[in-house]
Amino acid sequence: MGLKELVEISNYYGADEEIVLAGGGNTSFKDDEFLYIKASGTTLATITQDGFVKMNRSRLAKMWEVKYSDDTKTREDQVLVDLMDSREATELAKRPSVETTLHNLFSQAYVVHTHPALVNGLTCSNEGEKYARKIFGDDIIWIPATMPGYVLSKDVKNKIAEYEGKTGKIANLLLLENHGIFVAGNTLDEIKEIMYDVMNKLKANITEVPDFSTAINNEQYEAIAEQISNAIGVDAKEVIYVNNAEIAKLTKDEQAFGAVNYAFTPDHMVYYKHTPLFVKTGDNIAEQVEKYKAKFGFLPKAVAVQGVGMFACGPDNKQAGIVRLLLLDAVKISVFSKSFGGGKYMPNWLVDFINNWEVEAYRKSISEK
Repeated sequence: MGLKELVEISNYYGADEEIVLAGGGNTSFKDDEFLYIKASGTTLATITQDGFVKMNRSRLAKMWEVKYSDDTKTREDQVLVDLMDSREATELAKRPSVETTLHNLFSQAYVVHTHPALVNGLTCSNEGEKYARKIFGDDIIWIPATMPGYVLSKDVKNKIAEYEGKTGKIANLLLLENHGIFVAGNTLDEIKEIMYDVMNKLKANITEVPDFSTAINNEQYEAIAEQISNAIGVDAKEVIYVNNAEIAKLTKDEQAFGAVNYAFTPDHMVYYKHTPLFVKTGDNIAEQVEKYKAKFGFLPKAVAVQGVGMFACGPDNKQAGIVRLLLLDAVKISVFSKSFGGGKYMPNWLVDFINNWEVEAYRKSISEK
């Protein structure tokens, strides 16, 4: 039991696109003294032992004794300093996941945190908590949309204590609204058993699945992709056309596109910001790109064109490909959420925070290398 097994479970889920996309998710292993957690910017599918950061658990625990600032930015800066100071001396070249303190709260040896579209169909829905309790009973802890980082960890700390005091059970399953799932276990088999059970129960409660069966090519897509590339510039050297039966329904008009025109999770924000650009029939693409930039202060990474489909943009094929994956993820979440009262986007205050959060900016910068 240890790092070898941590690599195994990380690669196992990292290779499964139903569970992990791009650089999303994180995993950890702990003993009495140390916690080993995925370093920011690494990818679960290919991570090796060198991709984990060795953290001192005693120093991590002492962070709960600190009175941090009430000012949001100052607090997060202070927390980041203490988190980095909790690394062992051999690990100073690596940056631990911002969710390290959360992982350390679980008593189990292994923790796996992922963002499956099927799970987020529930967590990103209007009646997610109601259905979660109906499906899983008291086997879960539900965490409402919360500021990431220290505030989230503190909320989880309180909820775990409350849950364990009330049920007499050791917490091993968290569902985070507009975020994802945490699973904890003392063996890899425990982790797999819990995750398998969650996914199967959700599949049994899904009433509609996305129709990606038919690829649709609009005759205008190549010319439109070129227009998008020219309008955006270096950030859209590569433009990938994305269309299928589900996307065709969503791009029918602006009203239909409302089902996916805002971020469901932080991953969507990291890879294509909080909202795609929607271009109506007859609109000039270059003009719409300029209006988008003037409104938000950055260029779009995802563009939807009425009656044509969606376009994923990036400075290279890798980055454009990741945007494509996350666009399709958003479409899946939108469809799955129909089974649980319909889609629920991240609240505006959380979008504003993440748009300006140094931690996610760092994760994005690493993903682009």
